Amino acid sequence: MATLPIAAHDPPPRRNPCLVLPVSIVALRAEACDGKSVIISLATKYSSAERVYSVPLECFHNLVVDLRRLNASSDIASN
Repeated sequence: MATLPIAAHDPPPRRNPCLVLPVSIVALRAEACDGKSVIISLATKYSSAERVYSVPLECFHNLVVDLRRLNASSDIASN
């Protein structure tokens, strides 16, 4: 069976987050903030290297919303 090539403009297929093995983070620190983004550093379980990322503040706002949603759904499930 022949497969069709994927066009360059097609988005990559979405993965089910439950099927992707997550990377284990063992340290996460905020290093600096310029009002628009936060410089964070993180270390993973199987690497001694510490990686540094610049994360827009909007990402943290979205993370807080997601955490609240997860917390609310776990409260409902435990009742």
